[in-house]
Formats: sequence, structure tokens, C-alpha cells
Amino acid sequence: MTVANASASQATRAAAPDAAPTLNWWQRLRWRPTSHTEGVFKERQLLDLLQRNYEQSDVKVGPGKQDFMHTVTATADVPGAPPFVAIPGYGSGSAFLWKLFDGLSSACNLYAIDLLGTGLSGRPPFKARNTAEAEEFFVTSLDAWRREQGLEKMVLMGHSMGGYLSACYALKHPDRVQHLILMCPAGVGKQPDDWQPPASLQNPWTVRGQLFRFATRAWDWGVTPGSLIRGLGPWGPRMAAGYCRSRFTKQQQMTDEEVAIFGAYHYHTVAAPGSGEHALRHILAPFAWPRSPLEDRMRHLQVPTTFIYGEHDWMDVKAARRLTAAMAQQRAPKFASDLKVLVTQDAGHYPAIDQPGSVLLQLAQTCESYLPPAAKQAMLVAAQRQPFHGVVRTDSASAMAAELAYSPMQAAAREASEL
Repeated sequence: MTVANASASQATRAAAPDAAPTLNWWQRLRWRPTSHTEGVFKERQLLDLLQRNYEQSDVKVGPGKQDFMHTVTATADVPGAPPFVAIPGYGSGSAFLWKLFDGLSSACNLYAIDLLGTGLSGRPPFKARNTAEAEEFFVTSLDAWRREQGLEKMVLMGHSMGGYLSACYALKHPDRVQHLILMCPAGVGKQPDDWQPPASLQNPWTVRGQLFRFATRAWDWGVTPGSLIRGLGPWGPRMAAGYCRSRFTKQQQMTDEEVAIFGAYHYHTVAAPGSGEHALRHILAPFAWPRSPLEDRMRHLQVPTTFIYGEHDWMDVKAARRLTAAMAQQRAPKFASDLKVLVTQDAGHYPAIDQPGSVLLQLAQTCESYLPPAAKQAMLVAAQRQPFHGVVRTDSASAMAAELAYSPMQAAAREASEL
């Protein structure tokens, strides 16, 4: 089914208004100044900055009012283009991959989705009580979304926590995934047996030691970045905007116009009622160690798999190299980019924002075995239109470790925010 036909079949639409939503006086007095409509409008503003045309929709994945997954779609102009499903990281909306959209949609039929309970998707009650149930919440709804879209098989790319959950989907539905692309995935490597927090945090009688213990307990209690933003009420938008401006303008990754819209969009995605974000404590232990590491689970996976990491990413690229080596002992690569680990130079944990041109070049090469030649060329042209940004080093493992030693609460909040 094509993007156009699939979109036409949806029961629920997410029609973005042409102008900012009009708020009544009582809406202006809200403690949390957010709504689904306002979030969709901000996403529309971001999409309108791109060159190609994009459609927004809410795809039903269950019987409940909140059982829908927000989707951005665009159809490639090239015959034979494969369906390409892009999933963002923890608690994020798909616009965290927005700088790749023009390149991806020029070569593939693009579906950029917000997982159930996150982003601009519905927020049903999250009832999972363990790792398996938390993973099932996302895997089941993603497969319902796939069926609703009429996709038999798809290229599946996930970033960070979205990468972890994409791998979980491929493990359960390998026949539905043509190619698994994991960008800076969380949850690959297991915690070393001898891992210890920095020495400055091990003394329980110091301020930093107490903060470290409180941060650990808050993680296990289910405190999330979203809950903090919601608790700030009318001050939440300023914090979200400040984070985006600090993170995405130091190396000119975004212009002032872009980051102003992006910050507002990000606020709406994290300030919505808590749902899928509460999977965090079930999937990852404090400070992002996986409770069920992928390197213990993926070695027999038959789906072609490619990893992409930022050069200065705090995720462990060595774990991906161990995993691909173990997978290579079980089977031969199915095409040139299968079982490869690629590194995006001068990028941090968000290579799709830090160096989108470089990522598109890598994706054009990664997908070339099944892309029509004209589709690959279109992606390469789109990659060349993206400017090179400055080096992003603040996401490196050494930088995160230093932050943990100096400010454990801030480090815990940042790690949770950037999964």
C-alpha cells in the first residue's frame, strides 16, 4: 500500500490548523499550557520549513480513545521506493529526526512515527510492571500500526530508546523487517560486573553521595523528565526551550527560527499526560544500564542489521561491535551494510540533528542494495544540501562521566532526557 492510499484509509486525522489554535480565556489559565492540537501545529510549522510535502495523521492501533499513533508521511517520487519507518528516542517526537525527512522521503516512502504513549501519540494508561510487559506495550502497538498501514515489510530505523524498541520488534516479528537500522541505540551492552560509580559519589555522607542516592531512587520510583516538566506548570515551556537552545544551537545545528519552533514542539511532546515514558525504569536500570541487554538477545537474529553512532556519542559503540561479531559467527552478511557499525564524524548522540548531511550519506550507502539507483541519487543530492555543523563533543562518554561525578542529579536528568 502506498503512503497516499494508507493515509486515506485512516479513521482519525491530525489536521494541523493553518494558523495557531485559538485559545479561550480559560485555556490561557491552564497550569500546563499544552494540548494535542498545539503540538500538531508546532510540528506542522517545522515540516513547513522543509522542501517536500508531508502529511500528518493519527493512526488507530486499538479500541480506546487514546490508542493512536501519530504519523508523518511522504511519498517518494521514485518507483519501487521501499517503506522506511523512522522512530525517535525516549519520550521524543519524530521531529527529532526532522532534518533527515527531505532526504529519506526523496528515496523512500517515509513513515515517521511517535510510539504509543509518547510524542504526539495517544496516552493510554501504562500498566506494565516489568521489562517484558513494557516492551510488549510498544511492540504490540507498533505491529497494529503496521497492519493498519498495510505494510508487509519495512525498513525500520530507531534512534536511542527507539532503536532498542525497534530491535525488540525485529526480535518478535523478524519477517516484517527488511532492514534494521539502529542509530545510537540504548540498551545494547550489559553493565560490567566491576562497574562502580565515580569515587566522589560512593561516600554516603557527602552531599554528592546523597544526591547520587536520591537520583538512583528517583529513577526507580519512576520520576521522568516529563513528570518534572509537567510539575513546572507554566514554567515548563521555558525549560524545554532552554534545553533545546542550549543543546542544538552551540554548533549552529538549528537556526534561531528553527530552535524557537522546535523548543515549543518539544514542550508539547513531553508535557502531555504520562504514559509510555514510564517504561524507562522497567527497561533500563539507573544510569541507563539495560535490564535485558540486546547483546544477549540479538546474536541469532536473521534480520539484516546496521548500527550508526555519533563519534562523540555516550552510547557504547564497542557493545555494537561485540554484538555484530557474535552475529557474524551465526550467519553471513546478507548485503554489504549488514552487520556493519558506522560512525558519524563530529556528531554526538543526535547525529540526525548534529550532522544530518553525513547521516544521509551513510544511509544512502547503507540502503543501496535495495534502493532503486534514482532513489539513492536523490538521497545523495539531499545530503549535499545539508550544511556541515561544528563538532559536538558534549555527548561523549567521558563528558557524561565527568558530569555524573560533579552533578549526579543533572547527569541522571540528562541521561533520561537523551534516551
